[in-house]
Amino acid sequence: MQPMQGIRIIDVTTNASGPMATGILADQGADVIRFETVGAGDPARHVGGVRGGLSAYFAQMNRNKRSMAVDLKNAALRPALYKLIESADVFVQNSRPGALDRAGYGYEDLHRINPNLIYVSISGFGATGPAAAQRVYDPVIQSVSGFAAAQGVEGEPKLMKTIASDKVAALTACQAISAALFARARGSIGGHHVELSMLDASLAFLWPEIFWNDSFIGSEGFTPKPLIASFYELFPTTDGHITLIVVGDGEFAGVCSVLGLEHLLQDPRFTSLTLRFANYSQMLGEIKAATTRFATSDLIARLEKADVPCAKVNRLDEVADDPRVQHGQSLIEYEHPRGGRMRQARAAAVFDGERLGVRRPAPALGEHTEELLLSVGCSPADVAAWREAGTIGG
Repeated sequence: MQPMQGIRIIDVTTNASGPMATGILADQGADVIRFETVGAGDPARHVGGVRGGLSAYFAQMNRNKRSMAVDLKNAALRPALYKLIESADVFVQNSRPGALDRAGYGYEDLHRINPNLIYVSISGFGATGPAAAQRVYDPVIQSVSGFAAAQGVEGEPKLMKTIASDKVAALTACQAISAALFARARGSIGGHHVELSMLDASLAFLWPEIFWNDSFIGSEGFTPKPLIASFYELFPTTDGHITLIVVGDGEFAGVCSVLGLEHLLQDPRFTSLTLRFANYSQMLGEIKAATTRFATSDLIARLEKADVPCAKVNRLDEVADDPRVQHGQSLIEYEHPRGGRMRQARAAAVFDGERLGVRRPAPALGEHTEELLLSVGCSPADVAAWREAGTIGG
């Protein structure tokens, strides 16, 4: 089952927030057509591990898509691209606010030629305001939104070592596109302009537990609680690290029994869930000192037998071999014409028991330019002339 089959998306985005969003929909069957800059293409093509000129970073987010290399500023090409946009259901862009309006691809421009088009604008801080024109990358949003502060609740702030704000924006955009398509299918009149910022997406993601002490305005009658982030900890062993979570009385008793800490069961700091939460850092200190006496595999086996939520901390090169990853068929392998044999995370959602695969490997820059221009009535002579002039590539 490909639930997005029959939906055409024009993707005029770069890097991660846009391509990841449209990539999820492409995995689900949408026909995603990328408009990339002639010559350079998406900067993501040059990020991360590379083989055969293919970036693994780009390949994960852009499989099942087609690529056009075009100069959006060239007015001569606009009628042909407008014809493609007329056939589309969704248009997604993450340029700086106003950039595509100046090129003739703003919301009002495209709404005139395709009134039912869902136009999606992703930005860093929104289309207006003091930071609208600011150049933004993920660490900037992490710092403003609270992501970095949350990693250092008990010490110095730290950036998450992943493009967290980009990915959260991508997931938010993907859901918003699906919602807009659903509204249109139910008879909503005309297209929609969906706007979202990386900052807003990050705040919505963080707020439930990171900001629970900031949600009530005024201090009267309010009791603050330690953040969940305070309870997240890794514990050293003789040959690695584990994680474990102690919440209920049974879990605490299990940890104490396995680690030889039975005396803590009578410790007045830890005799109830409320007290353990209030003294969590001291409890973690006791546990951390004890785990250093055990080998990882032995300790995990004992904790699992005691029904304590726990896991070995996998190194990156161990993740693919984890039996839970293998059982879930969470990774897929296939041949890429330039990159060779590849391993990637599969599309996470399973529909009616069917895991979604790779219909098309990530495209070369402009690989489908000629094919798509000819499909909207452009002549081979026009295509050749545009190629000669550098207006298109591929």
